[in-house]
Amino acid sequence: MKIDPVRFSPAKPSGAASIGAAPAKPVAAPAKPIAEAKPLKQTIVSQDRRRGQRVLLRVRAQIHVALEGNASTLEATTLSVSPRGALVVVKQNLPMETRVVLEHNGTRERVACKVVRSPREMPEGFHTPLEFDSPAPDFWKIAFPPAGWRSEDL
Repeated sequence: MKIDPVRFSPAKPSGAASIGAAPAKPVAAPAKPIAEAKPLKQTIVSQDRRRGQRVLLRVRAQIHVALEGNASTLEATTLSVSPRGALVVVKQNLPMETRVVLEHNGTRERVACKVVRSPREMPEGFHTPLEFDSPAPDFWKIAFPPAGWRSEDL
């Protein structure tokens, strides 16, 4: 990266003499920011928009999906769960809006759901957000925190 020097001199009052004035020093152009910081208010608003509590919970599951007309079953592990869905790790990328059936390995219960956002590729696999077609608070066999509860309140 090449930085071009920028020369400028302070404004002189009209009629001021420039005898003996030192030459202007080169100044590097200001660096461009790498990324803009998000305002804190936006982060809080995003948290308040969440419809329910998420709980960090590892559960083995299977995802049943028809990809390109072929039925297949993928191994998955949850990272977090809620009464409305889960964030799962899957070895294969599933496109957004893909319809799937999530099967809980412990209970063999199944629930219809879809991929709601593009998965993020991570070293252990694709972090894939799933949303149930309708809320299923008993699917995970845990008691979720009451609405409005925050860990900061402890």
